[in-house]
Amino acid sequence: MSTTEKIAIAAHLHVLLRRKTGRVTDTEWMATNAQYAAEIVRFSREKAVEDGHIDLGVWADRLEEIMATPDAKHRVPLVKLMADAVKERAVGAHSAVVPTRPVADQQGARSVSTEEPYPESGFIESTFGPMFGDSEAHRERKARDPDAPRYVKGLR
Repeated sequence: MSTTEKIAIAAHLHVLLRRKTGRVTDTEWMATNAQYAAEIVRFSREKAVEDGHIDLGVWADRLEEIMATPDAKHRVPLVKLMADAVKERAVGAHSAVVPTRPVADQQGARSVSTEEPYPESGFIESTFGPMFGDSEAHRERKARDPDAPRYVKGLR
């Protein structure tokens, strides 16, 4: 059985024990530790007989049954299996894996010319025109004062 089912049964038994006997249990520990679960089963059955709580006995039986069944095997996703198989096949085909260099971007920005007053950015110019406030084809930029500080209040 899965751990989720064990925790669900342990949580249900925990709530019943808390409401009917005042006993507080550790749900996660009950679902993972067989000795602790066996003791909770014993205590639940004892209280079911003493106080007449039939449902405590039923849920104790469920917990005992689920703790006796082995955990399901951990399944590896098919995608992982296939990826590993492809990697092994690729390594088997080549005696040594040759690292590939990244390919240079062929459509990057054009080189910046220092002779133009304002070099082009390399991005496509807007085709929307005056709709978004670009009424002029190219706005004239103000020349920067070389003595002005470059950063706010001269801080870097």
